[in-house]
Amino acid sequence: MRHSAILLTWSLLVAARAAPGGQVTVEMSDPNGCAAHVAAPVSVSLDMAELFGERVSTDGWHLSEIGDDDQPIQPPVVVPAQFEPDEPGSKRGRLWWIMPPGAAGERRFCLTRILAKTPRLWQVEPDSARQRVDVIEHFWTEPPPRPKQPALRYNHGTVPVPEGTHAHFAPGESYERGDYIHPLFGPNGETLTDDYPKDHPHHRGVWWSWPVTRWKDQVADIWAVVGVWARPVGKPRIAGGRVFSVIEAENVWKFGKELTPIVREEVVIRTFPQNEGSRFVDVEVRLTALEDDVAIGGRPKRGYGGFSLRAAPCEDRKITLHLDPEDTNPRRAWIDYSGAFAGGEGVSGVAIFERVTNPDYPNPLHEYPGCNCVMPAYPAAREVVLSKHKPLVLAHRLWIHPGGPDESKLADVWTSYAKPPRVTIDQP
Repeated sequence: MRHSAILLTWSLLVAARAAPGGQVTVEMSDPNGCAAHVAAPVSVSLDMAELFGERVSTDGWHLSEIGDDDQPIQPPVVVPAQFEPDEPGSKRGRLWWIMPPGAAGERRFCLTRILAKTPRLWQVEPDSARQRVDVIEHFWTEPPPRPKQPALRYNHGTVPVPEGTHAHFAPGESYERGDYIHPLFGPNGETLTDDYPKDHPHHRGVWWSWPVTRWKDQVADIWAVVGVWARPVGKPRIAGGRVFSVIEAENVWKFGKELTPIVREEVVIRTFPQNEGSRFVDVEVRLTALEDDVAIGGRPKRGYGGFSLRAAPCEDRKITLHLDPEDTNPRRAWIDYSGAFAGGEGVSGVAIFERVTNPDYPNPLHEYPGCNCVMPAYPAAREVVLSKHKPLVLAHRLWIHPGGPDESKLADVWTSYAKPPRVTIDQP
């Protein structure tokens, strides 16, 4: 196990600068090799037009590792990169890639565009009728070729109640709901999540909701689907490239019989490729009040609510809650849920990490083994008032992995997420 004192020295520094001849080099410092160890996503903010001119294409980029002599290292290490504009058509944005295996410490890469057309890794399939999006990975780069494999489904619209589900515990209400991830798939296509389980039909895959949803003096419960509902707005923006897929969706929470809009919700889901069976999925949720006196809170006295996982039934289940002592700074925190899921090949699992910039980080870690549910509970048993001017931002990372919980790898995943890259760019 890596100790906290060692992890405190970790940083991921990214600097893009002009090399002789007008090329741009990207310098990365990964002192303990954490990001490389777990093939973590890395991104850097840049302006393509400033670096390469207004007519530059934003497609087809890659990073080639170079040595101290400014020559490509052998054997070559070439890493696909994907540009994500700040807004459609902009040359400003973020360049993303997956940290390749390599030695800890300083590493240098040349940023180069591939002129030949390259296949996209992701197939992102919207179903307008059912208001959902399926994310599917292709394995173009792995010899021999592997079949495409689903990664997840985001249910933007309402998912009908399955036949045989018992009536809602609140008279006149229905368990129908949307705005959640299910299924979430494991390394071999096994389903890791559950939806409409018989014991708690309001539980739904990977979701974010709150038992206390207050508007002025009225209290509803978007967690249990009572009196307030997330409703889709328009069609989600979807994109798939050589590094990740992205879904950007908007929902409005509608309150009471009058269906009054009280909250605007924006959700961004980035799905990254498998690496040795492991996959990262980043979920960011932004909540902005549309009315005065809107608040969210966990279940009174119990505190559950927020970003949650309802796992599918499995054998050999192991739930791991890790939280460093209070005097540790920064405190590592994560939840891992592992077991032998139907359709898989042995044990697999999914871990949940909070971004350290989330309010009240680290939040209490809750486990409910009797109903296969876990969460970092925010804001626990208290209430938080939502602003009409500044969104509440909650970001989490899912790490899907083969095998049971590996404490060393979980620590490296935490580290690679806890410290966002710092970037400096010099024009050629």
